Amino acid sequence: MRVFKYVILMAVLSAILYGASGEVQITADKFEADEKSQKSVFIGHVSMKKGNDELNATKIIVLFDSNRKPLRYEAIGNASFVLHMRNGQIYIGSANRLIYLPAEEIYQLFGHVVLKEPLLDRTVMGEKVVVERKSGKARVEGSGDRPVKFIFKIEERNASKNR
Repeated sequence: MRVFKYVILMAVLSAILYGASGEVQITADKFEADEKSQKSVFIGHVSMKKGNDELNATKIIVLFDSNRKPLRYEAIGNASFVLHMRNGQIYIGSANRLIYLPAEEIYQLFGHVVLKEPLLDRTVMGEKVVVERKSGKARVEGSGDRPVKFIFKIEERNASKNR
């Protein structure tokens, strides 16, 4: 009977998370739902996949609107991710906390953020990063004791060859 309830719960959850923008798959050690507040909480070794995007964290909270469409995803604790932008850019990184707002397609990353762009071999680090999925634009902020750090490679021409 317990397995049957679990299967029904997972079927309902899959129907809730499945939307026009594609299927979302979440696995975790524990799941809690609150219909009144329209919130689902996944706890322990949480892994979320949506298309090519991946998100892992200690906890992921999903808030829904009255039509059961996700309004906000929040990953808390050891968040790591792979994000594919519409312009072809790929970001791989980590943060203490990540918030994704699906309607605006905006990612907000907080706390010890490391954001790598492997195609261009660039890395940016900061305390707050906002990434717009539609445009691929990113804004980075540091804090008083932790400034923004940007690492990239450049090719320098040998001065003796150009003379």
